[in-house]
Amino acid sequence: MDVKTICACLGLSALAVSTSAVAQGTPEQRQACTPDAMSFCGEYIPDAGRVKACLLSKRQRLSPACRAAIGGDEIKPRKQRRKNA
Repeated sequence: MDVKTICACLGLSALAVSTSAVAQGTPEQRQACTPDAMSFCGEYIPDAGRVKACLLSKRQRLSPACRAAIGGDEIKPRKQRRKNA
């Protein structure tokens, strides 16, 4: 095995056993986003909260499956405030 493969395996293992289940997301999110987490946010593994924040900040670069899993495909328009005259 090469060094990248070993690092990827260690990173995936660390991500899988991270202590914060809430920050890890659902099994579907983990399955869809693990490759993106390794590619874009590997330096934050095993800190699941920082990985999630990183993924959200790189939403436009994520795979379609990961964007869908974390809700990145939704474009929410900002609510306009009414000015009281």
